[in-house]
Parts: sequence; structure tokens; C-alpha cells
Amino acid sequence: MALFLAVAAFSPLGPSSSATFAQVGIPAAIGLLAFQGRRPVSLLLGLAALAVLLSGIATRPPPAWYVDRGWAVLIGGGFAVATALEPGRSLFARAVMGVVIAGMVVGVVGALRPELLGGIDLRIAGQFDRVAAPFELEGERWAAVAEMVRETAAIARLVYPALLALSSVAALGVASYVMGRLEGEVEALPPLRRFRFNDHMAWLLIVGLVLFVFPVGAFAAGLGANLMVFMGAVYALRGVAVLVWMGTTMISSGWAIALWVIAALAFYPVTLSAAFVMGLSDTWLDLRSRLGVEAGEP
Repeated sequence: MALFLAVAAFSPLGPSSSATFAQVGIPAAIGLLAFQGRRPVSLLLGLAALAVLLSGIATRPPPAWYVDRGWAVLIGGGFAVATALEPGRSLFARAVMGVVIAGMVVGVVGALRPELLGGIDLRIAGQFDRVAAPFELEGERWAAVAEMVRETAAIARLVYPALLALSSVAALGVASYVMGRLEGEVEALPPLRRFRFNDHMAWLLIVGLVLFVFPVGAFAAGLGANLMVFMGAVYALRGVAVLVWMGTTMISSGWAIALWVIAALAFYPVTLSAAFVMGLSDTWLDLRSRLGVEAGEP
């Protein structure tokens, strides 16, 4: 459920529930057809999901419909390719690889049809502007809120590719869960407390910081900002995984865990900053292994 909410929260493609379900359902359907096609139940479910989610194509839907579904098809296909090439890799690694493959396809299309990619960029930018518009119409009473929303929308316009990548990785996680449950896997998703990724990904954060601080152009600055947002989010999640591990391994009292969770939610800016630092530190210190030895964890 948390991953599905992350898809809805981060996706810049649109606030509609149909776009969210398409971003999850189409990759799940592609995965079912690609890897479980010999099972009649999976085959029927995959075909039915595609039929429902792509059924509007006969009615000539608006351009946004094609963008939502097209991106979902690309990440679903990319994830299928990544899984076929590297089946032993972690779910997160395959999801990131799938999003990278989808992004490369979009880059090629953008090089061939720059006006198409420019139109999509303008549509998404306009979507963020519409969020701020109602507050600006309320007059001086909402001036402070309107300014804050306007600044947030300006940042979101710059880093929406990173937000799209985060929502897509989350969507592929949900799709993988669906496929795993249909295969009868009890642990269709690895538990959060074990979440980690290749330590060499820290270089993406470093490169993003360098490009953002010492830009050689607007494109480099935008690329740096997007790399920083994406890696910042996944490192914060890694830090949360360490905190969850500590809460379930080193604290035995249920009340203490509940108070810890309440405090973390109440002081979320501090919690997120601490989680990012802890996640980044885990790259070099491997906190769970070190603390596990001290706690006597097998």
C-alpha cells in the first residue's frame, strides 16, 4: 500500500487515479505475459488488465492519456528486459534499470521528434502551474501560501524527471508484488529493513552535486538537480530501512517502538535529514552488520 501511495504522490504525469493504476497495472500485465504466460490464470489476468487499461484508445483520448499509458508500457517493457538479462539482481536494481531503459527510449524519441518531447514538457509544467493558481486568486490573505506553493511548483518543474523515476520504481515494486503473489510467494517483496543497493550508486549523488554546484549550462544544472533528488530520496529510504532494522532488532518493547514512530512522524523534517545521513553513512559503514554483531544478531 505504501508503494502504491508513493506512485500517486510522486508521479508528475497526472493526479487522476486512472494514471496511477495504469502506471502499476500495465507493467504488471507485461510481466505476467512475459514471465508467467504459460499459467492460464496469469495469461488471462495479463490480457484482461491490458484490455481494460488500454481500452480508451478506440475513443481517441486526450494526449495526456497517451503519455500516461506510453510511459507505463516503456517502464513495463524495460523492467521485463532488465529481469530477463539480470534475473539475479535485486528488485530495486532491476526497477532502476527498467526506468533507465525507458528513459533512453524517450531520449531517442526526443532526438527524432523534439517537438513531441517539448509538448510533454510544457504540459507537465502547466500542470504544476495550475496547482498554484487557486491560491493566487484568493488575495492577500493567502499570499504567503501562494508564494510557497509557487516556489514548490517551480522546483517541481525542474526535478519532475526525478519524481517520475521515483514513482516508476515504486510502480514496478507494486507490479513485482502482484506477480509474486500470483506465483504463490509468501514474501513477494523483500522487507524494508533489508533495503539496500549497490554502494557505487553514491557516485550518482556526487556527480549530481558537482553538476548542480558547478554547472556548465542549464541542462547540466537540471541533470544535477534531478540526480540529487533521486539519490537523496533513495538514500533517505535506505536510512529509514536502517531505522526500521534498529527498531525491530534492538528494541523489544512495543510501546517504545510506537513512541519512536510517533516522534519520527511529528519531527519529520529532522527524521528525513537523519535518515538521509544514516542511509549515506550505511554505504561505507554497513551499519546493520556492525550493529547486528554488537546486538548478537545471527
